[in-house]
Amino acid sequence: MAKEEKSKWRNYVEYIYAVGMRPHTIYPSLLGKWLLDNVYKIPGKIADFGCGRGDYLDVFKSLGFTSFGLDISSSITNIKTHPVKQVDFTKDNPPYVEEKFDFVFSKSVIEHLHDPTPFLSGMYESLEPGGVAVVMTPSWAHTYWGPFYIDYTHVTPFTRYSLRAGMEMAGFKGVTVKCFYQLPFLWKYPFLTPLIKLISKIPFPYAPYNDVPWNPDSKFNKFVRFSKEPMLMAIGTRFE
Repeated sequence: MAKEEKSKWRNYVEYIYAVGMRPHTIYPSLLGKWLLDNVYKIPGKIADFGCGRGDYLDVFKSLGFTSFGLDISSSITNIKTHPVKQVDFTKDNPPYVEEKFDFVFSKSVIEHLHDPTPFLSGMYESLEPGGVAVVMTPSWAHTYWGPFYIDYTHVTPFTRYSLRAGMEMAGFKGVTVKCFYQLPFLWKYPFLTPLIKLISKIPFPYAPYNDVPWNPDSKFNKFVRFSKEPMLMAIGTRFE
């Protein structure tokens, strides 16, 4: 990537994750707690690969983790409450840090990479033996009709098979990949999932995919969007 193109990419990251574009919500807190209860089980040292403005770093710290952040954006230096490192996942070679972690986490990053192999290898190499990684990315099977490209920097879609293969090629063992709805009430009442799948077929417009007459941040809009746009969640372990 040329220097000018790299600069434009960083400007894009800083723009799209500005508070005015992505207001702070309670969702990171809810997801962080769910991950602690259902995946990580106990707090430990965790690295967020693509930490953005640090929302999940704060959440994990509040749950008792020691948080470390990596991101391409130069604004990562504004994060003063956690150790961070600026990393260009498209050019820098893993391992990205010498430090080892009990857990690694990445949400909505891997789909931005033309070649995700070094990124996944970097996650693997950053783990202690027995460490657990969680990778979340849009589900191509559910977003191929348009929503995947709401963000024009999305370049690599994933299915359950391809995400599992990528994790296993990086060295992870016991990899599981599941469809994950960003609707916290479903985490508590999973028996409602078939109903949500039916509702998702109704052609309700929603932002940002459509122009809508209601507040894009309304509960109704979020319900419609995240019914139609589930993610994939891959979980893998480094056993070496």
